[in-house]
Parts: sequence; C-alpha cells; structure tokens
Amino acid sequence: MKILIASHGYPSSVSRLAGSFVHNQVRFLQAHCDIRCVSPTPWFPLPGFGRWSAYGGTSRREVMDGIDVARPRYVTLPRRVLLAHVWRSYLRALIRAAGEGGEDVIHAHYAYPDGLAAVHYARRRGGIPVVITVHGHDIKDLAAGREDWRRVVTQALEGATTVIAVSEELAQLVRQLGIAADKVRVIHNGVDGEVFKPTGSETGRDGKRRLLYVGRFDVAKGLKVLLAAAARLRAGGRDLQLTFVGGGAAGTAEPFQREAHRLGVADIADFIDEVPWSEIPAVMSAADLLVLPSFSEGLPLVLVEAMACGLPLVATRCGGPIEVVEEMVGRLVEVGDEVDLERGIAYVLDHYDSYDRDAIRRRALERFDYRRIAERIHSVYENAMA
Repeated sequence: MKILIASHGYPSSVSRLAGSFVHNQVRFLQAHCDIRCVSPTPWFPLPGFGRWSAYGGTSRREVMDGIDVARPRYVTLPRRVLLAHVWRSYLRALIRAAGEGGEDVIHAHYAYPDGLAAVHYARRRGGIPVVITVHGHDIKDLAAGREDWRRVVTQALEGATTVIAVSEELAQLVRQLGIAADKVRVIHNGVDGEVFKPTGSETGRDGKRRLLYVGRFDVAKGLKVLLAAAARLRAGGRDLQLTFVGGGAAGTAEPFQREAHRLGVADIADFIDEVPWSEIPAVMSAADLLVLPSFSEGLPLVLVEAMACGLPLVATRCGGPIEVVEEMVGRLVEVGDEVDLERGIAYVLDHYDSYDRDAIRRRALERFDYRRIAERIHSVYENAMA
C-alpha cells in the first residue's frame, strides 16, 4: 500500500519541534505502508517577517529517519491575508512535488490548506481516497472564524473519504459542520515510549519544585496566566522554579520575560529556546510537574509525552486535555483563571506522593502508544480503499 502524506506542519531546519507529531506517526506507519511525504513550505519574499521569512532557508528535500520529505514552496502571506485562497498555491506545490503519483491513499494533516488541496489533488489522480486528520487549529480556530474560512474547511472535510479527529471534542465539532458521523474516526495522538521515558534525573533535592511548560511562546497558550499563578504561589511561601521551553520559530520569550519582571518572578522563570525533540525527555524527567495553561487545544501531545516520562499534569479544561488528565494523572483547572491554576498546582504539590510516576507512564503507553495508533490508522487506509 502506497501512502502520500501531505502536511505543511513537519519538522524542518526552522523548527525541529513543529509538526514532530506528524513525523513520528509516519515513522511507525512505515511498518505497515510504503510512505513518502510532501510538506509544502510557506514562502514569503520579504525579509524581516520572522518565521515567514525564515522558511525560505529550508532545504527542498530531506531524508528523515528513512522518510523522503519534499518541501516545495507555496505562497502565503502573514496575518492570514487572502487565507481562503492559499490552498490553490498549496495544490500547485503538491502537484510539483508528487510527480506522477501512484499512491493508493493521500493522508493530509489539517483540513486547511492541506486537506482541501489534497481533495483536489486526489480528483486529478482519478479519485483516490483522501484521509484528513484534524488537529484543533483547523476546526476550533479557522472553522469558528470567518465565514470564508469555515467554508473552505467544510469543503475539505466533505471531500474526504475519512476524517480522523485527535479528540472526541474535535469529532463532535466536525459533525456539527455537517460532516456525516459515519466517516469520522477518533484516533488520539501517540507517543514513542522508547524515546519518552524517565531518565533517572532526581528532583526536589534542594526543596524546590520544578514546574515545566513545553510549547509555543504564545499568549494563547496561557503563559501570562501561569506566571500570575506562580507569583501567587510564591507569595504563599512556595519554593518554585519555572522552566519554559519553546522559542525558535514557535515565538519569542520577550513579552513573557517582561511580564515575569512585572510580577516579581523573573528570578525563578527560565525561558529556553527550542531544544531538539530527542532531548525533551531529559528536560521532562528533570521536572516535578508539567503545566499546560492553554486557552484552546486539540489533543496536546506534550501531555502524553510528559505522562510517558512519569510526570503529573496540570492543564486547563480547553478541549483535548479533558480526555488525557485523569485523577490519577493530575488536575484540570478553568481556562484563563490564575486563581484556579494556582489551586490546581498547589493541590498536586501538596499530594505529590500520591502520584505514582510508574503508573502514570503505564497509563500513557496503554492509551497512546504509537504502535497501536499506527495499526488503527492503517486500518483506516484499508477501509478507505475498500
């Protein structure tokens, strides 16, 4: 079975973390399918526009873990200018890179622009099946935004043979767009338990509790709320250290560093630029608690990876985390509420000995192991072909 993966979100020289979940899913799918990847890369001609300009320096083709990844350029503009028309440029890039085709199924990650371009590409190839995975941004942001964005997202999902949602919440939102329930499948993001595992690092020797955040440096991730909660915890006598890992193409730390100074917690808040994906397990193992204070999420892979490292969690009730954070794993708190976030963190720290880190890891592997995820996706491909 030959599968073509299409996803603008894929690790590159601009960011080795962005789209790592797509690459790692593909790694495990290789046991079942012959796979190649096309990752159309945004192209913007002017310098000085941050990651938009940085994408111009990415290589046009790369082999990652034995996977051939082509990166043709497609034209897109910052600040979502003319966003509803971007899929046409993406489609041209996909056609250039895919060549003569020969694939049995095309699997697009994100409904837009990837999914809509894949649907049109498949029609040119005689109507091969299209599988689209929705991850959250495409459904909870684009489809919930302007009418023209909602329209192109819906067109993509209507044209797909099967839609994979990474959470139950996203599946429900897809059905609310009018997509037939019988073509929607829920398959969570996965984790590689051979990579994400405890490294033996010891914490708490100096009495400090180490809180960790991993992800984009973005206001929508709730970082200012976390800083405010940390200030409250410190005022209550807690001895904490906060580590924020992100940066790179994912955003700048500067506004959050200023906020940390304003709140008086700059001395306990470290902002670290993006680190290689393979080094994240060591970072997680050196922490006591992972905190994800996002305003909105699909199925956050960072929560699953932290669980595989044995970390307790505190996350917001913002969608996918509700399906991950069980009582044995940690606490859920309200979105954007610094007081509730403070309480959630305090509760986990006060009851820390009740969290069995080995049991947390086992739970992650039971529910999210990539091998099982790959088997389920392969079954989706087989059914789509049938």
